[in-house]
Amino acid sequence: MIPLNHYSILGQQPRQRVILIHVAIFDEPSKGPLPGAPTLKDHRFALIKGVLSSLPFVGGALAEEMGILLITPLARRRDEWWADVARRLHEVEARVAGFRFEDLGSNERFVSAMIQATQSATKTHRKEKLEALRNAILNIALGHSPTDDLQAIFLSLVDSFTPVHLEVLRYFQHQNDFDLGRFRTERYVSDQATMDLLSRGLVLDTRPYAARGRDSDEALVYYDWRVSDLGKQFIELISNPPELSDK
Repeated sequence: MIPLNHYSILGQQPRQRVILIHVAIFDEPSKGPLPGAPTLKDHRFALIKGVLSSLPFVGGALAEEMGILLITPLARRRDEWWADVARRLHEVEARVAGFRFEDLGSNERFVSAMIQATQSATKTHRKEKLEALRNAILNIALGHSPTDDLQAIFLSLVDSFTPVHLEVLRYFQHQNDFDLGRFRTERYVSDQATMDLLSRGLVLDTRPYAARGRDSDEALVYYDWRVSDLGKQFIELISNPPELSDK
């Protein structure tokens, strides 16, 4: 062993230094196996834990516990989403001449959309939103998409909207008494959805200027709203592609 006085230059308490070094160097090494390379599951868990740890009032132990709770459903949602999209893309491949599934990996517009839509798909269980995201991906894969900027904006809108937003927008395109009655009954939701659609430029307010901004005894859907050109493009993107219209 190295003499004690050799460590006197390291501090005022040489004996303590030696004990620490002795423990580190001369203890019996662990007989357990060396850790292997981190798996994809390890990376997912680390990501979830990191996000939760950054939240106020959520400590490391709580973040780890929540990560264990969420990692399985998150992975399940992602895998189900990928499987559903892959299945529909193979249907497109079987029906559309010249369309090849393997070519999509080099389609940067499709790859960007798929990454963005996957993030949204893992955050929702609502089938209406998942359907809108899937239809958008199919249309983009088929080349039925607007500019890159609009594509990103539209996918972001699907992420932020509720199913009611999508239903109200489709109602304004094809009005009917059944949906009108439903939206009038649930006006606390449909009114908010209508104003959100207006603020995003997806619908046009045709009411007289004097009536705008005032409280109304009637639900907003009762009035004559029109879908804007931007709204029509949005509906087109989230609708079933014409190549699969009989599905």
